[in-house]
Amino acid sequence: MFRNFFNVTVRMFERYGAYTLTNVIGLAIGIAASIIIFLYVNRETSYDRFHENADRIYRIGVRGFRVENKINHAVTPAPLAKALLNETDGVENVVRIARFGAWLVRYNDLQYNEDNIIFTDSSFFQIFSFPLIQGSSDEALKTPGSVVITRSTANRYFGTDNPMGKMLRIENDSTYYEVTGVMEDIPVNSHIHFDMVASLLTFSELEYENNWVANYMYTYILAKEHANEKDLSRNVNQLVQKYVIPGYLKLMEADAQDVSADNYSYEYALQPIKNIHLRSSFEIEFEANGNIFNVYLFSALAVVILVVSCLNFVNLATARVANRAKEVSIRKIAGSDRKILIRQFLTESSMLAIIAMVLALLITELILPAFNQYMGLDLDISQLINTSGVLLLIVLILVIGILSGLYPAYYLSSFNPVKVMRPDYHHRPDTGLFRRILVFFQFFVAIGMIAMTIIIFRQYHFMVNKDLGFNKENLLVIRRPDGLRDQLQYYKETVLKHADVVAITNSTYIPGSSSFPRMPFYLEDRDAANNYSLDYVFVSGTFAETYGMQILQGRFFIQDVPGDSTMCVLNEAAVEFMGMDHPVGNRLISLSGDPTKHTYEVIGVVKNVHFETLENPVRPMIMILMPGNYEGYLTVRLHTENREQAIDYLQNEWKKVTTAYPFVSYDLDLSLRQNYRSIKEGGRIFFIISVIATLIACLGLFGLISYDYCRRRYEFGLRKVLGASIQRILLIQFKELLVIIIMASAFAWTGVFFLAATWLKDIYYRININPFHFLISSVIILILAIISSGYQAYIAAFTKPGYALKYE
Repeated sequence: MFRNFFNVTVRMFERYGAYTLTNVIGLAIGIAASIIIFLYVNRETSYDRFHENADRIYRIGVRGFRVENKINHAVTPAPLAKALLNETDGVENVVRIARFGAWLVRYNDLQYNEDNIIFTDSSFFQIFSFPLIQGSSDEALKTPGSVVITRSTANRYFGTDNPMGKMLRIENDSTYYEVTGVMEDIPVNSHIHFDMVASLLTFSELEYENNWVANYMYTYILAKEHANEKDLSRNVNQLVQKYVIPGYLKLMEADAQDVSADNYSYEYALQPIKNIHLRSSFEIEFEANGNIFNVYLFSALAVVILVVSCLNFVNLATARVANRAKEVSIRKIAGSDRKILIRQFLTESSMLAIIAMVLALLITELILPAFNQYMGLDLDISQLINTSGVLLLIVLILVIGILSGLYPAYYLSSFNPVKVMRPDYHHRPDTGLFRRILVFFQFFVAIGMIAMTIIIFRQYHFMVNKDLGFNKENLLVIRRPDGLRDQLQYYKETVLKHADVVAITNSTYIPGSSSFPRMPFYLEDRDAANNYSLDYVFVSGTFAETYGMQILQGRFFIQDVPGDSTMCVLNEAAVEFMGMDHPVGNRLISLSGDPTKHTYEVIGVVKNVHFETLENPVRPMIMILMPGNYEGYLTVRLHTENREQAIDYLQNEWKKVTTAYPFVSYDLDLSLRQNYRSIKEGGRIFFIISVIATLIACLGLFGLISYDYCRRRYEFGLRKVLGASIQRILLIQFKELLVIIIMASAFAWTGVFFLAATWLKDIYYRININPFHFLISSVIILILAIISSGYQAYIAAFTKPGYALKYE
């Protein structure tokens, strides 16, 4: 019987070639889009699951508040690790990870500024499953001055030579690190990425080694087998009362009674490593994380696209119902019962699903490289070549085949052969309500997707074009000005002589830096317990001039004035945060934990500058005059003309001063745009899905118009006999189309409004949702719908009445 079903199905495909091709293409496009979204979602949800003990690895974070200062950090104090290992039940092992900025790394004539160097304890490879190609995971980081490098880094420095035992010079000529291991490159789905991992033992004395209130290290624990997370959290937080509170009281020079639940809260929060990428809300993350909301949203979109594709199949299948009415009737007369007919039609839909799946995989393989380049991703269809992936494809085929074929099978098998075979039979199917509901749903999805795409891109353009409180145009950033050592001022004076160099400054941080160090300060006329945590940055005297910052009160620093080394400049947020009515002249005292306190007098207030992304509010910041040449950034403002020649000049002058440090530069504006890459990525995904949803909706509309013409052919013929014009016939068809689009728009606009509001609420600086965003999406769909349905409408309008009214 199956062989007969197969042969009949093949003949049907041959007979209705255009219909079959349309159906297969519609299904294939929908499946391909869903597969690509699945690959993206699979990558996002697979983060850090490759570690052998991923279920037992936790990162410790800090949550709470101190007076008016919120604490929500992914970093912890240095002494925490030792206390966790020695004093906390349920902890099997612990490791710290520290980053100390960029490092100059040299081997023979090669030299690179390496940003991705981390320093860790020797237990690093016992907790994380980063496989070593060479070296021992137990011994690689046990000695000071040892370093493990990735395969790519080994190729970069040593080529085909064996790197084991080779010595890398890091920073000072006298500082050497021995390569004690080579590991595989860090997987994409890791929340931490690095090129080198060095032993933390190299630093015999770490800054803040015994300071319990200075948070600057990432701390991970490996819990013991069957350890309860709730009990483990309670045990870890016992260290707060034992160490953190006394450390805080010492720093504040306060008594225990000064610490109450009203002005102080502090706790260590355990975060499963598998939750970090998508569910972390901590600040000072190792790198930018994903968003679980996006994963849920894109997963839902994949399901919606599949459903829309299946509905499109149903529309096209029932649109050709008149062509198969007699076939079904003859089969029934010949003895086929309804069950056999249903099996026949389900076989057809399943075969279509198989063909569509094969075509979808081919489409995915062909467009995935372009998709990756467009999105900046690295998805690979090989992710499906495993048991779960193959099982997923099989389930998809079965589900699509059954769902898309069930209604047509049920509907077509219900024909009465006695009525169908009568000479005067004119097929008058139902009113088409079900098909109109399907088309309505398809347009609902397409309009909603287009509207959401418009909102996302409007938000992206708002963020990259918003006034950040400084002039971001034509700013060139040069890394590591500390490499110029005592020749920094000479370099500045030299390059300023070039006609295309407008201004130059150096600072420890610049706008777009991932995170800023913070330090508590208190006003001289207040108690130390009433302190305020401020972001701080060291700058040179030309910082405000170079960045085009606006001075609201007082003045900025003057580099050659010795007294300015004890002065500071605040931003508006800091003034408001500390409640100062007249900030200029006030004196702030830092609480760094050093025996010697530093006092700074406020000499000026600048307009708020967005040093961080617009997803966050402007933080209170204090600027301090840089007394020397610190590691950080050199920023040069250039004229718009002759930029390339100016950059060449800057590089040549750099090489005249130093060849020990490479000249590394980038455009600040382009760098700032990269901070919103995830938003742009989401917008591009929505754009692609919008195109696909619109294409499928237009195919569905084509099916509805075809069905409508079949159902109303005689009506249109009679109308023309009675004098109806071609314009009237076209108006009748497009009027119904307009009603469907208006109804779909109303529902889509409502859904997108709440969806966009949910997405935007986590972004501090955001656009207002505008009715224009919704209206333009419906107009686009209306135009495309008219174009896609125009052919069938044309046939209905221009068919001669005699042909339309004949019954044989």
